[in-house]
Amino acid sequence: MERLFSEIYNRYFQIVNRLLLKRGTISPKMLKSTVQKYGFGESMLFLLPGLSENRWELFEKTEGGFCSKLPGGVTVPLSRLQKRWLKAVLCDPRAALFLDEEQKEKITEVLRDVTPLFHYEDFRYFDRFSDGDDYAEENYRKQFRIIRDAIRNEQILRIRYEARTGRVTKLTIRPQYLEYSVKNNCFRLLCEVVGKNRTQKHILRISRMREAEVSDEDPNEELLAYEEKEPEKITLLIRDQRNAVERIMLQFADYRKNTVHLEDNTYRCEIFYDKDDETELLIEILSFGPMIEVVNVPENKRFLGLMRERLQKQKALELI
Repeated sequence: MERLFSEIYNRYFQIVNRLLLKRGTISPKMLKSTVQKYGFGESMLFLLPGLSENRWELFEKTEGGFCSKLPGGVTVPLSRLQKRWLKAVLCDPRAALFLDEEQKEKITEVLRDVTPLFHYEDFRYFDRFSDGDDYAEENYRKQFRIIRDAIRNEQILRIRYEARTGRVTKLTIRPQYLEYSVKNNCFRLLCEVVGKNRTQKHILRISRMREAEVSDEDPNEELLAYEEKEPEKITLLIRDQRNAVERIMLQFADYRKNTVHLEDNTYRCEIFYDKDDETELLIEILSFGPMIEVVNVPENKRFLGLMRERLQKQKALELI
């Protein structure tokens, strides 16, 4: 929040504004529940202390808690820096997946005299796979928008999906949410796939979806008995050097996690993940070097084995 603008803290601004709009006394309990409900898992470590101590002097202290100094909230005009950043994001081919042509034209018109902060072509990636999604391909965009709208409207979809083997199968799915993989440069859909005897959670790659259409089935009706898969868990110790905690929380923002402050500059973090994401998570953890330690406990034994195996392979490559 010390910075004028950061997309990382956008949700923090929204939480603070939500509190500023509250009338009457804001109790410590209300403060905590608001941050917990609308923030990230780690917001309790960073945002809550600042609010509880009234570090930004946005509230008046009262007997039972705080009162907003700005009961009307805050409307902040876009700065030149923000406009340049938005223009750069608009040039990203992924932006077209979330905006229709009319929306894109309106934003482009507003930002017509703005120079992009950077260009998509300025970046050279050396740590991700080269077979990423083709975001400009028309059928990809069409299927993406159908899926996006089905998630918003809680609809059931019937899809034709091509497996790695090339076989195309018909599936009935209940889409839940989309995720973006930095390492694979692709979008994936987390959904419930209905089988003959059971419903299971699956992760499907958008680029493999050949066709999707909305089903007339009632989305509120129980499809079939749901088979819940227990998530994997990894326990880490984080040393907060060179702003490591903030960087790690951002990197692992799409995972469910529990983070607690132990002592000095050390944090304990439990990350819950799907086994399909294990390799990607392993690479991400190794990329932080000595800032992250995988705790040597029985539940981490298999993951530690995978780490040793990957490091040994890397060492063998360097000797060639």
